[in-house]
Amino acid sequence: MPIPFGVLGPLTVHDNHEPRVINSQKHRLLLARLLLATDRPVPADSLLATLWDGRPPRTAAASLHNHVTRLRRALGPGLADRLESTPAGYLLRVGAGELDSTVFAEHLRIARKAHADGDWPLVTAEVTAALALWRGAPLADLPQLASAPESTCLSELRLLGLEWRFDAELALGRLQGLAAELSPLVAEHPLRESFHRQLMLALHRTGRRADALAAYLSLRSTLVDELGIEPGEAVQRTHQEILSCDGPASPASPDAPAPPAPPSPVPAQLPAFAADFTGRQKELDALSLYLRPGEPGTPGRVVVVTGMGGIGKTSLVLRAAHAVLGDYPDGQLHADLHGFGTAEARTPHDLLGRFLTDLGVPGSSLPGHTDDRAALYRTLLAERRVLIVLDNARDTRQVAPLIPGTGRSAVVVTSRHRLPALQSSARIPLGPLNTFEQRSLLRELCGADRVDADPAAAGRIMTACSGLPLALRIAGSRLAHRPAWQLDELARRLSRTDRLGALTVDHLAVRDVFSFSYDSLRAGDRPVEPEAARAFRLLGLWPAHQHTAESVAALLGTSVDHALDVLDTLVDTHLLDVSSPGRYRFHDLLGEFAAERASADEPAELRSEALLRLLSWYTAAAARANATVLPQALPIPAVVGADDFELPDHPDEQAALDWYIDELPALRAVVRTAAGMSRPDLSWRLAAALFGYGLTYWWTGEWTDCLTEALATTTAAGDLLGQAWLHSRLGVAHGMAERTDLSLRHLQSALSAFTELGDTAAQRTVLANLTNAYQQAGDLEQANAYAERTATLAEQIDGPDRTPADLLVIGGLLFESGDMAGAEAAFRSSAAKWRVVGSRLHLAIALSNLGDSLRGLGRTDEALEALTEALAIRRQLDSHGDVADSLETMARTSFERGETEEARRLWEETLDIARRHGLDNYARMSTEGLAALAGPRSD
Repeated sequence: MPIPFGVLGPLTVHDNHEPRVINSQKHRLLLARLLLATDRPVPADSLLATLWDGRPPRTAAASLHNHVTRLRRALGPGLADRLESTPAGYLLRVGAGELDSTVFAEHLRIARKAHADGDWPLVTAEVTAALALWRGAPLADLPQLASAPESTCLSELRLLGLEWRFDAELALGRLQGLAAELSPLVAEHPLRESFHRQLMLALHRTGRRADALAAYLSLRSTLVDELGIEPGEAVQRTHQEILSCDGPASPASPDAPAPPAPPSPVPAQLPAFAADFTGRQKELDALSLYLRPGEPGTPGRVVVVTGMGGIGKTSLVLRAAHAVLGDYPDGQLHADLHGFGTAEARTPHDLLGRFLTDLGVPGSSLPGHTDDRAALYRTLLAERRVLIVLDNARDTRQVAPLIPGTGRSAVVVTSRHRLPALQSSARIPLGPLNTFEQRSLLRELCGADRVDADPAAAGRIMTACSGLPLALRIAGSRLAHRPAWQLDELARRLSRTDRLGALTVDHLAVRDVFSFSYDSLRAGDRPVEPEAARAFRLLGLWPAHQHTAESVAALLGTSVDHALDVLDTLVDTHLLDVSSPGRYRFHDLLGEFAAERASADEPAELRSEALLRLLSWYTAAAARANATVLPQALPIPAVVGADDFELPDHPDEQAALDWYIDELPALRAVVRTAAGMSRPDLSWRLAAALFGYGLTYWWTGEWTDCLTEALATTTAAGDLLGQAWLHSRLGVAHGMAERTDLSLRHLQSALSAFTELGDTAAQRTVLANLTNAYQQAGDLEQANAYAERTATLAEQIDGPDRTPADLLVIGGLLFESGDMAGAEAAFRSSAAKWRVVGSRLHLAIALSNLGDSLRGLGRTDEALEALTEALAIRRQLDSHGDVADSLETMARTSFERGETEEARRLWEETLDIARRHGLDNYARMSTEGLAALAGPRSD
């Protein structure tokens, strides 16, 4: 019967004796980390460090919660409840006998006691039972946890168990086949003296005395050569026992000391650093600090410098390395690992051979196996102070054997990958240069006078280079070798469509540098790497906008979990940036390169399908946000296929509004892009779904522009439903901006279209808006006529009970007719209902109207109370037009109360907001109010 959880080998999970497949690497890593804690809570910080190798992005806390939720789902119904959240962290409850490592450890605990008691049969039985659980190195499929203390402890327990079993077999005289078992262990663990001693005894007691002595000599040679020590007392006693069987040791003993080794050379391999290197002072200071030699016996310093191609990693490292040469008197080793580029990547085996010969080892003495070379390399560096620079690394496998064990040497690694599995003392990620650094570098490259003479053109060049040092270096080089060129000429060339083509000089080309990263990912040996390469080029279909895991899942046609794995890979390889928590975007030049790759490497049909999925996702997501902001609004007809998407959840109205604001540039692009594709209906659906945004931020004009653009598309397509919705929305938008004639024109068009379509619910909404529009125009006769038609339809649909929206319309008519008491009752009832619904936007409208009604009744204390609450809500929503509305109404109320200074303060604030945001109507009203205050003033 399988144990539910297995870590002794690749991670396994069984639910009700059936295997559970957990595909996501991050979920496997999370589960493994919790299992290693064995029923102890693991703090969130520790899990974040594990999942993101000690450098979690800003999005990590939110992502961790999502990963835990999805891991519960992946564990299956029988195990999901085991994963709990506690104040101390996350806890996976595992019962007795449900984790192979705890069963393994319990067998060995019994074996340990039996070994101490000399109960050899029990030792054999318990160790055999323990080893039967061993399927391989702990968590062999999760190299990130291979060096975790818990994993190391389990591996050490296995070796101890083997030692105890061999002791038992020797004590019981069970020698048959024992030497055959011990020989590979001796080769695998050349410094573990206990295995050598047991092999010596097994060989000696089976009549192979010469082989036993040879085993001793092999051990002694290894210890003396690599560590400079003699075998321990137990091995020495066994050696003497074997020798004593045939007299004393020969005078020509191999124990005679070896002659001293010749002095080793001092390598000095650092290339020169760029004389015009500028900026990066913060990173240089950090490198200087991290590269101070460590103390003897401590792990060597390892600093990893990462960043996208062309970001200046090598220049920074060489500059810093030359600055600390005095700290490393035993030399410097340097190698370009060719992890990215046209040359074949260097192997650890060959590099170790080169470094060993550089450190004085004769070529004829180089060990043949990579592990043996690495062991000798660590030995030679243990007592030396050497600086090692490993440039352009592909992955951790290429670098790990080149890291010293202990000592005062230091290693600097540069890579376009984050190398999360590499144990390091520090990590320094490089981003684009800031504006000051860019200008300083450009001045160094082509001359300060030329840059200072035309700062505008210099700024355009810097913008085109997007802070990428390689791009600036190419631009500066082109200018330096063409002294007759004006900066404006290069700025003009860089502004053309093929910017990457212009960023080329001699053998340097930004496009080539990006290609090395992309091609490496495309040819990667992990399945996620080619998938990430495809995601990179598909993201090039939408390069100027931010992405989330949900939008990328739609673009790729995959799950969010898989999209997260792909996004992590792109971020780890610096082909994508985390712009803010949960959001990803391209460096500007990389976005242009991704668009090129999409056009060149992805068939046109697949490009179109992917882009339509993304546009559909945005449209469905906007409809979800709209429903959150306006839960009682008429629902927009659903997008076909929207059920296949994972859409963002908004816990409240403000979260949905924040989403609108974050995504607005992309949403506008959807309206424009859909117009030219096979689904122009997405244009009007998206524009209509901006209703929640438009009602809150009507004064910006963004919503009206989207509606107008979408209406042109929908009219050209002959889509009557889309025209009906857009005329309806435009009627509201123009009405809020007090463009009453346009509002009435669009609303009448909407009413005709919805009547032709037979949509009574939509007709009711349009009739209510027509009531408001005629009321705003001062035509109360028409307003009342449309109000009656609205009421008739409302009663047919909902019965006699009035909705909060209906009450707003009724209150407005009563207010305009002079019935302030009736208006108060309608607005008060509307406000109460909006509180229940949970719409702050409409609650603020009802409260503002209620305050105006109370002001008309002379109950100014109550009026200010309602208006103050409305103002607070509108400030929270950051709706400047509505804030101006509330302030102006409060100013009039204060003026009528005789509180002239308070009225002045409120009108001045209204005027300031109106001027800053182009609110002409409120600017006029506040100016008139301030003039009224100035009239009777005696001073």
